[in-house]
Amino acid sequence: MTQFQGKVALVTGATSGIGRATAIAFGKNGATVVATGRRAKEGGETLDLIRAGGGDGIFLPLDIAVESGVAGVISEIVSRYGRLDCAANCAGNDIAKALTEFSEADYDAIFDPNVRGLFFCLKHEILAMRGTGGAIVNVGSVAAQMTDLGNSLYNASKSAARSLTRTAATEAAKYRIRVNEVAPGPTKTPMLEGFLRKAADAGSAFNAQSIVANIALGRMGAPEEIAEAVLFLCSDRSAYTTGASLTVDGGFLLG
Repeated sequence: MTQFQGKVALVTGATSGIGRATAIAFGKNGATVVATGRRAKEGGETLDLIRAGGGDGIFLPLDIAVESGVAGVISEIVSRYGRLDCAANCAGNDIAKALTEFSEADYDAIFDPNVRGLFFCLKHEILAMRGTGGAIVNVGSVAAQMTDLGNSLYNASKSAARSLTRTAATEAAKYRIRVNEVAPGPTKTPMLEGFLRKAADAGSAFNAQSIVANIALGRMGAPEEIAEAVLFLCSDRSAYTTGASLTVDGGFLLG
């Protein structure tokens, strides 16, 4: 499993869930992994898992909503390794509330990582790859195509992320940089688990069972399954694919 041998891969949001699974998968497939996130302890755990899987890399603390931090991390990657070949933008956040109950702080908590931070990552990843080419994958969501009750801001942020993906792909193509999106459906991650706990506390009937009832394949996805889609879009097997959104949802949108 050496399809990324000699390549350097950046993964944001690598402290848990899809980001952690993606970082581990890159390591297993030969890449040098730069895992990033806001929580140093969990980042260290991710790095241990990468190494346990036969990979190697480093963890760098990063809040992607701060442009200077993003620029600094990517500058360090280029300084240390001489290149950046792949980037998986997995960091994100969700809060469940009725639209009229959201506060300004809630808005910032969702849009800072999902849109503002994604923009900063795309900007500096493209700048770092302009001389060598590369592949960038944004982890979006099927929420971009939905109107969930209680999830208005998350849905809007993921719609914005999809638009950023398409625009970035158009502008970066001349540098031989491909930009795509993976749009997961319900996936068993700490973020979804927290979302469901808050829904239960609010007395909502929305729960894991009601979600699974609407998935054609009859189960939620695993973070590792989303990671496989990310790696495919970063690999040479998708060399003619850019500006695309790959839905990985077990048939959730079919219902």
